[in-house]
Amino acid sequence: MQGAQSSSLDLPKQCLCLAFLLLHLLGQVAAAERCPSSCPATCPPKPPTCAPGVRAVLDDCSCCLVCARQRGESCSVLLPCEESRGLFCDRRADPSAQTGICMAVEGDNCVFDGVIYQSGETFQPSCKYQCACQDGQVGCVPRCEEDLLLPQPDCPAPRKVKVPGECCEKWICDSKETGTLGGLQTLPAYRTEATLGVAVSDSSINCIEQTTEWSACSKSCGMGFSTRVTNRNPHCEMVKQTRLCMVRPCDQEHRPPTDKKGKKCLRSIKSIKAIHLQFENCTSLNTYKPRFCGICSDGRCCTPHNTKTIQVEFQCSPGQILKKPVMVIGTCTCHNNCPHSNSSFL
Repeated sequence: MQGAQSSSLDLPKQCLCLAFLLLHLLGQVAAAERCPSSCPATCPPKPPTCAPGVRAVLDDCSCCLVCARQRGESCSVLLPCEESRGLFCDRRADPSAQTGICMAVEGDNCVFDGVIYQSGETFQPSCKYQCACQDGQVGCVPRCEEDLLLPQPDCPAPRKVKVPGECCEKWICDSKETGTLGGLQTLPAYRTEATLGVAVSDSSINCIEQTTEWSACSKSCGMGFSTRVTNRNPHCEMVKQTRLCMVRPCDQEHRPPTDKKGKKCLRSIKSIKAIHLQFENCTSLNTYKPRFCGICSDGRCCTPHNTKTIQVEFQCSPGQILKKPVMVIGTCTCHNNCPHSNSSFL
């Protein structure tokens, strides 16, 4: 009995698929009759740039890549409708005509923000998003670029601003550092964006991964910490991460730079012997030969340029072992953009 009910419920879907298949076959036959004897010689060498959410498809004559026509737009064999959205070129008003109107095989309508949209219809709930209704389901893609400008020595505090007369925000470089995170709160990865009311069961599927660079170490010598924000997790939630860092030992800070062939900066120094890392009252179980940033005699400062993060086990008290992320310096760079609040980099 249950099997019979299931078959009866699936019958409308089966009919819908058969109807679309029949229209597709009829369209192929009609296309074969209307196609030119030879393809036009004006096909662009590169695929066309289509509107957000619109695919580039091969025309029905297999000649050129074109932007698929959407519901309500004119269509022909050289300008086909987007079949993946259940659209077909309707020429029922004049079967002998070369053009028609893109129509949708009947499907479930969508209700979005109180407005009813038909299956196959595209719409813009705001200037920032392009959405489409497909058999009762709404999908949206951003129209604005989801790029991320990370802090750099020449742009320590990038932020997005609104441009009069334009929809999408643009990046600018702000020379002022705000807060202990060095302006990270101005980055889009730290801000919550509107979800447009579309429920998503698994947020990681549609998650645009955004991770800022690590901030400068909180101390110019000895063990400090740096932070970053990221949504690299199963829930796509913005979280702040912290790691231990040491730019240089404090006993190296007041050492004059080695004068090598007239150079005024010692970019980096590698520890000669293996040492235990110290963190508050904790000591690393293993020994390491870390690389440190050097110092300059001409007013410039040397800071880490390429780094990576490793997990280090620390012995804090008998029987208590903690695992902490620690910065490992690959290369350092010497520059004039020194932290204003920390003259000890000089």
